Amino acid sequence: MTDRQLGAGEMDRHLRRMRLTTVLFMVTVPLAVAVVLVVEPRGGSTSPMVVSLVAAAAALWIGFSANRDAGARLGRIRRAYAVHGDPSRLLADLRLVHLVVLARLEVMVLAGVVAAVVGDSRAVAWGVLALAGLMIALAWPTADKTHMLLERAREQRGR
Repeated sequence: MTDRQLGAGEMDRHLRRMRLTTVLFMVTVPLAVAVVLVVEPRGGSTSPMVVSLVAAAAALWIGFSANRDAGARLGRIRRAYAVHGDPSRLLADLRLVHLVVLARLEVMVLAGVVAAVVGDSRAVAWGVLALAGLMIALAWPTADKTHMLLERAREQRGR
């Protein structure tokens, strides 16, 4: 069992792609804030309080379960690496996991907008948007995190 090596600059390209993706998702938070500030609340046929509570609950559930889901997905890609041993494929799989996490956190951003516009609760919207922005920022890809994943995947492959 031999591990293939990463090509020259492959780690840098990987991190640049992941960081660009993260920045694109981060930009949606200030855009959502602008929507909350500009768009007037629109009452619907449902109680605004119910809409706000459902939006907040959904945002919290989606946001906090994203970490658990990401851990499970990372475990799967480490196990797959134990079979294929291709670090390039591991990095590609990691980008997909990262994209799924960011998409889930983006749902939180949308829930914040829904809470403000349909639910007529700016306080819920600000809280959800702040939490979503923080969680997206915490998902920032670093070389240390990526190297740690590679090390753990190689350890699992060596067993």
